[in-house]
Amino acid sequence: MNRIYLAGLLCIVTAVSCLAETFTPKSYIKAVLDSSLSMRKAEESLKQAEDSYWSSILDTLLPSLSLSMSNGLYDNREPIWRFRKKEVISSLSASWSLYDSASSPAAKLKRVKLDHETAQLAFFTSKQNEALKAITRFNALYSAQKRLATAKANLASRESQYNDTNSQYQSGTRSKAEVTQSEGDKLQSELALAQAESAWVKALISFNELINVDFEAPQEALISTQAAVTVTLPFPKEDIGKALADNFSLRQQRLSLEKTRLENHTNLLSNLPRFKVDASWRKSSLGWFGTPASAWDEDRTYNVGASLSFPFGFMGVQNYLDVSAKKSALRSSELEMQNSVRSLRVSVLSAQKDIELQVKSQKLLEFQIKAQKEAVDNLLLDYSQGGANSQQLDVVYTKLLDARNNLINAVNDLDVSLVNYRVLLGEKIWE
Repeated sequence: MNRIYLAGLLCIVTAVSCLAETFTPKSYIKAVLDSSLSMRKAEESLKQAEDSYWSSILDTLLPSLSLSMSNGLYDNREPIWRFRKKEVISSLSASWSLYDSASSPAAKLKRVKLDHETAQLAFFTSKQNEALKAITRFNALYSAQKRLATAKANLASRESQYNDTNSQYQSGTRSKAEVTQSEGDKLQSELALAQAESAWVKALISFNELINVDFEAPQEALISTQAAVTVTLPFPKEDIGKALADNFSLRQQRLSLEKTRLENHTNLLSNLPRFKVDASWRKSSLGWFGTPASAWDEDRTYNVGASLSFPFGFMGVQNYLDVSAKKSALRSSELEMQNSVRSLRVSVLSAQKDIELQVKSQKLLEFQIKAQKEAVDNLLLDYSQGGANSQQLDVVYTKLLDARNNLINAVNDLDVSLVNYRVLLGEKIWE
């Protein structure tokens, strides 16, 4: 643990160069996605879905082919075990569903397409979640760096104050109590620095975990501009429409609802009189692998057949109950979809108001820091001239440190809020 402190303090607090790698939000997200086991699993799932997608398309559009060979090894007419090539029956057959009133090729292809889109969206959702986790860890390390630097600067000021107080005590212009007070302030700053160091180490460990490097590896998070500079208020009203169209969760729910509608329609048709047209072709005596052979135009059969069936269960009661249950499930899904739309609208509007408040709060904290810095400078001048005491300095130093840390927290919270807002809008935050 001491090695972590040493490496970090050399990189962040001092000007001594080290081997720390510098990350920006974009480069860190890329490193996290490249190292993520969850993304590898998601990629495998997507590949599996892609293979199933094309397999289902071929199965729907093309005939099914099968090759078979059989031989009677034993029967009651000749009760001995045997294998004779001339008795091997070989055949090549093909079957093709030309029409099915309950499940047409168009409906099958639509279902396949919905499954494929669902798989792609699930992959994007996994990528979005990993990117969001990366941004959260990145901002945590960046904020920890800032608080560590602030604590170091505060300790340097308190040490300077303590040395000044001690010098004035030696010259007789300060009391022993003021020296003790100043020393206590310095010790309190040392404790604050130790706490900032501990928080930074924890943030570094979490940061390195996602990119699968040594927990002690020194890193530096770098943000070129603050979020408050780039955010434009008020938010456009069109953002609600964008969220309703692109939000990943809502899109997944919309696909699920569409699949439910398709299944409901197919189920309804399957409970009605069902008309099917199928084609088949078969060629026997292929002559493969030494089996009996015949001419290509011999031992062939092919046909096109139609069938009409009336599935009505017991007097149609089962069919009616089945269709009714499917309709109820569909209505439930539609109501759930409406509720999700309402919730997303509220979430977008609430997020907008929260961000507006955070921007105003950040600007106020920046003003407070400026005011507290001026108060510290003025009081230090009075203190050097014997006109202020240590308790007054302690108050303004504490307020300045609190304001700086509050600003660091506010910037971090605003950055995270803006990223979460982009997630609501369905933007790909990893790009």
